[in-house]
Amino acid sequence: MPLRPPAAPQAEERFAHALAPVALQPRANDGYVHFGDAVMLFNQATDGCLACDPQEPLSDETFATSSTWYTEPCARNTFEVARYEGRGDKKDAMFDFSGDDVVHFGQKIQIRCRAQLLPEQSCLTSHPRTPTSFSRYSRNQEVVMARRGDWSTVWEVQYLDPQFKMEMEGQPVPTNAPVALIHCGTHQHLASDVVKYRNDFGTEYETFCKTFSDVMKGQLGVRERVMLGDCNRWCFVTVLPGGEDEAPDSALDAPAPEQ
Repeated sequence: MPLRPPAAPQAEERFAHALAPVALQPRANDGYVHFGDAVMLFNQATDGCLACDPQEPLSDETFATSSTWYTEPCARNTFEVARYEGRGDKKDAMFDFSGDDVVHFGQKIQIRCRAQLLPEQSCLTSHPRTPTSFSRYSRNQEVVMARRGDWSTVWEVQYLDPQFKMEMEGQPVPTNAPVALIHCGTHQHLASDVVKYRNDFGTEYETFCKTFSDVMKGQLGVRERVMLGDCNRWCFVTVLPGGEDEAPDSALDAPAPEQ
């Protein structure tokens, strides 16, 4: 028996809750991402931002994500970056981030829904692609929100340029600058592309895990290096540029470290 569509008042209440405005108020105006900040994650390929929908369940404990064209800060497209408190890997012993609320390259993090949207803890997660588990349209590795906080919900922020990737580990992550997010459990990068994803909010774009590579020519005497593609480039936004309600400039390039 087909499900009935929700009554008009119920639908209005649902959309009002999901699209409730959020004030982006960073803990510090130092240009870095901080744990506990309300952040938006903009994707360079879609010019949209990461969003979720608790009313689109995919299993008993997971629900859908997408990249939305709606770039006003609201409950469904703002998230909180949380410190992963569980057991990490050997690389974590190289750095001591205790007592520091700034997010660093190479640090283990979780991306959680904010309490304004959902009171219980829900984190961005992914699992290896299988014949029965994959993203709906592109058939890539599925990315969803899950009501749990295990290793499958752990990510790491990476510097885009592989030439300086190792050098930048342990350095603060800047806001409004392209970075990459790698899933620690599968070592695939968070991605979005202009693959249409239709839901109750209209036509949005699909999010998934897949590593895209662009070969960039180096300078004279330097080998060509592989850069991550636009689909893997994300910006943490805690303040909209110029204080205006607009998306960040997707053409921004992350600054290279000083020599």
